[in-house]
Amino acid sequence: MNNLLIIIAALALLPATSSPVFAGGKGLVVVAGATGRTGRLLVKHLIAEGYEVRAMVRSMEKGGKVLGENIAMVKADVTQPSTLPPLLAGADFVISSIGVSGKGEARAEDVDYGGSLALIDASKSAGIKKFIMVSSGGVTWWTHPINWFSGGVLTWKRKAEIYLRGSGLTHVIVRPNGGLNDESGNSNKIIFTQTDGFPWSISREDVAIVSIKALAHKEADNKTFEIRNSDDGLVTSSVDWTKTFSSLVVQSDNF
Repeated sequence: MNNLLIIIAALALLPATSSPVFAGGKGLVVVAGATGRTGRLLVKHLIAEGYEVRAMVRSMEKGGKVLGENIAMVKADVTQPSTLPPLLAGADFVISSIGVSGKGEARAEDVDYGGSLALIDASKSAGIKKFIMVSSGGVTWWTHPINWFSGGVLTWKRKAEIYLRGSGLTHVIVRPNGGLNDESGNSNKIIFTQTDGFPWSISREDVAIVSIKALAHKEADNKTFEIRNSDDGLVTSSVDWTKTFSSLVVQSDNF
């Protein structure tokens, strides 16, 4: 009887509101860059895979229009580090697809580099379990035409990659190797490389799919790799993810 009273008393002390129940029990993922063309696909596929999603948006109005009002959103900006702790509070994972769009006054140095570093530091402080960075192919090239008219965006992305690798966070760096397009995912064969070689093309949806699979598979942990279309590959629905990620190495000559 005394034990029963103790249990009842303990239950009475619990908060009236319960913790959120994750869809599928997979955890809460913060998507940085959620209103971008890749980010919105990340949100879509994360929900389909059974994750709870929290979208980082700079404008709640734009976020609602792009993502829908039923998506949890937090107003934050990677160039304003003080806005990041509320965004990350209670989250398990981060997928970052931030980057300058070439429109407006934002600089690659401030967003792709400085913003990434702020998000990485805030993720460490928040105890994030795994950080996925969508970067770019071509970052290791000593010269690249994109850098000539984009404020050195690939150079800054590479510096952000290096910082993430040295941060101590469990991470994966996904490099879309070539022009991004809006073709449907799972419609083109893709390959995985670690050579940062000649660019080709890849669909944004395939980038989103691969990033989420890397989140779910420990075999991808702490690895950097490129993905691109190739007739030598497989469509995403046919990829053996454990085997594919296991075949990649942590240390690469193309960092």
